[in-house]
Amino acid sequence: MDAPRRPWVGALAALLAVLAGTGWYLFAERSIAHRWGYSLDDSWIYAVYAKNVATGHGYSFNPGERVAAATGPLYVFLLAGLYSLFHDVIIPAKILGILCLASSSLLLMSAARRLSIDKELPPLLAGVLLALSPPVLWGALGGLEVPVCLLVVCAGLHLYVHERWVWGCLLWALSVWLRPETILLALLGIAGAGTRLSRSQLALTVLGSAAIVGSYLLFNQAVGGWIFPSSAKVAAHPGNFLVSQWTMMKQWADIWLGSIGARRLGLHAVLLLPAIVVGSVLLIRRLPALPAFFVLLPASLAVVRPWAGQLDRYLVPTIPFGILLGVIGLEHLCRRLSGARAAVFIATGLACVLWQGYTARKVGIAHGWNVQNINGMQRYIGETTAKATTPGDTIAVNDVGAIGYFSGCYVVDLVGLTSPVRSFPDNLARYRPKYLIIFPDWFQAFGAIDPVTDQVVFYDADSTFKYSPFLGVGLRHNTISSRNTMYLYERMGREQTGASRPQLIVH
Repeated sequence: MDAPRRPWVGALAALLAVLAGTGWYLFAERSIAHRWGYSLDDSWIYAVYAKNVATGHGYSFNPGERVAAATGPLYVFLLAGLYSLFHDVIIPAKILGILCLASSSLLLMSAARRLSIDKELPPLLAGVLLALSPPVLWGALGGLEVPVCLLVVCAGLHLYVHERWVWGCLLWALSVWLRPETILLALLGIAGAGTRLSRSQLALTVLGSAAIVGSYLLFNQAVGGWIFPSSAKVAAHPGNFLVSQWTMMKQWADIWLGSIGARRLGLHAVLLLPAIVVGSVLLIRRLPALPAFFVLLPASLAVVRPWAGQLDRYLVPTIPFGILLGVIGLEHLCRRLSGARAAVFIATGLACVLWQGYTARKVGIAHGWNVQNINGMQRYIGETTAKATTPGDTIAVNDVGAIGYFSGCYVVDLVGLTSPVRSFPDNLARYRPKYLIIFPDWFQAFGAIDPVTDQVVFYDADSTFKYSPFLGVGLRHNTISSRNTMYLYERMGREQTGASRPQLIVH
């Protein structure tokens, strides 16, 4: 195969696309939220873990209490290293995400160069499309494990298509330390490469992958008492198989087709979808793991959970596979034309890039509002609580991330992610938190009307104390929070009288 004449041109274009996409997201974040932050409260859970690891308090949410609430332990340790160096988790995490996205784009370009006949245009298009993918950009700057997982997956993809099967499969197995569902990719990789490997290579691949995955399971067992993190247990809601598959299919369609039942464009150009089908047919025998993972990850996820997360983040590992299949399929379709093949490829590719540029612009604005929401509600409450408490005070919450990071309090997780699962009244009786910080309707079955103030209050299991609302923090434009307003309740004696009406602050 001929080497590309100007490989640096494509690499430069991909890197410029990364800078343009992330630059827009950061501009929107700063313009809307006015200070840096994360676009999801879950990101702050990683931040709490990283801070505790870096400061010698162990792999824990509440210092000294081991619990496996972080889905990706490998990301916790990477973030802990950054915290040790910079004593901050926001800017370092964003820089890490940008570097991971840039590296992933270059690795995908290398994979496309290996599989395509034209060594310049298809790799260029693959790199730029990944760099401007709206869910990938959202993940790169959101403080989650998404960009690191993407990098490991793309590194494995690069090795796999270059027929370095063993190392490719081992890297895919390593991605389980970031997202457990990517175990499917390791299994498909081993199955697809099996006939191409010698017995010793196959044994090395199987045993090495088993050791990597097994160490992840044992780590969770040792830390949290279960082979998977508690986040997987809380998020898992297996239900009606067909309904779950249809729900997941609609979210998959959000990425490649457009919303089913709503007038909204897909996050990637629908022009790419027929090319993905063609690329899958072309590679199904040579590299069956690629189209199989693209199709089977959404289907397998739907077995244990009914949705793909905010902005389809659980499906992000499939995006480089879809782009690669689409670029290879598009090249094949264009080569069947009698003339102007390059012109048709360029025109179609440009249309895909412009499509993604348009959707990335909209998602970038949504990212800015996501950060504003988390800063304006959970972060504000955490900072406010820190001023009204002393170290060691206990609070009970239903969103543990930013409140836990900024409050400095011992946090009782009423949802059961970072605390043992107990009933709501039992949690109040056992811990006697100073403040209860919740969305009231989540626990409305335990509420009662205070006859004096006519406010909804909550009692602990033995009715020794009651919790009365004194502050509500709301959002004017809610794009990510489960509810528009979160309320703070203070503990008081059963016969005491709370505020007649809680103060309301809206951001």
